[in-house]
Amino acid sequence: MKRPEVKRIVSWAGTALMIASLVFLVRRLFDLGADIDVAALASAGVIVGLVLVSLLEGLGILLAGSNFRALVRNVSGVLVDRPLALVVYTISNLYKYIPGGVMYVVGRNRLAVETEDLSHPEVALSTVIEGALVAVAAIVIVIVTVFDHAHEYLRQVELPTTIAIVLITIVVLAGSVAFSFRRKIAAGLGTLFKQMQVLKPLVLVKRFGFALLIMVLWGGTFLATLIVLGQEMPPGFAPTIIGLFLLAWLAGFLTPGAPSGLGVRELILLMFMGSVLDEGILLSAMVIHRVLAAAGDVAAYGVAVGYGHIAKTRETL
Repeated sequence: MKRPEVKRIVSWAGTALMIASLVFLVRRLFDLGADIDVAALASAGVIVGLVLVSLLEGLGILLAGSNFRALVRNVSGVLVDRPLALVVYTISNLYKYIPGGVMYVVGRNRLAVETEDLSHPEVALSTVIEGALVAVAAIVIVIVTVFDHAHEYLRQVELPTTIAIVLITIVVLAGSVAFSFRRKIAAGLGTLFKQMQVLKPLVLVKRFGFALLIMVLWGGTFLATLIVLGQEMPPGFAPTIIGLFLLAWLAGFLTPGAPSGLGVRELILLMFMGSVLDEGILLSAMVIHRVLAAAGDVAAYGVAVGYGHIAKTRETL
C-alpha cells in the first residue's frame, strides 16, 4: 500500500477514534454533571475563575505536546512539524477517555506514518520515556511536599494481612524476575542507549525539568479550583494540596484499565484530604476539576487544529 493511502486510512481511523472518545467523554460529563452542586456556581466570579482554570488545563496539554515533540527529536533526531505534533498529541490525549486507557499510546504513532524517517518504535520509546519522566516528576513533588503528611496518615491505617501478603509477594516475584534476567535487561538497556546517540543525560534533565513544570501546573489547577469554590487555604498548605493531588493522580496513572484514572484519583483524594478540607467543597472540586480537565483537553485540541490551519494558510501564501 502506498504511503498517501496509509496516511488517509490512519487519518480516518484517528477521526473515528476521536468521535468515540468524545462520545465516552460526553457520557462521563453527563454522569459528573449530576453530582455538581449548582449552588456553588451561582457567582459570576466563580464561573470566570473556573473558565480560567480550564484554560490553564488546556495550556498544560499544549506544553506537554511541545515537550513530547522535543523528546521525539531527542530520541530519533527527527524534528516533527510543530502543527502536526500538536494536533496528533492533543487528539491522542482525547483517546484516554476510551475504556482500556491505552488508545492514546496507539494514537501517537500517527506521527510515524506522517513523518519521513521517523519509526514507530521511536515514537513508542518517546511515549515510554515521557510516561516515566512525568511519573518520576510526580513522585519527586509528592516526596518534597507531602511525605510527612502521608507517612503520619499511613501510620494510623491498619493494612489488612491479606493485602500485605499480596503486596509483599508481588514485590518478591518482581525482584526475582528482575534478578534472573538481569544480564539480558542490562544488555538490552545498553544496546538501547547506544542507539540513542541524540538522547544525552543533560537532555533528559531538561525534559525532566519540563515534566516537573507541567505537573506543578496541573496540581496548581486543582488547588485553584478549591480556592475558587471557597476553600480557605492555611498559609503554607498550598504545596501540600498540590502534592496530595499528584499522589492521587499517580495512583490513577498506574492503575491499568481506568480511563484517565477515573474513580481511583477520587478515592485517594478523599482518603488524604477529607479530614483537612471542607468535605463539601472537596467533593465539588473533584467533580468540577474533572469537567474542567476534559474541557481543557478539548480546548487544547481546538487550539492545535486552529494553529495547524493558520500554519498551512501561511505556507500557501
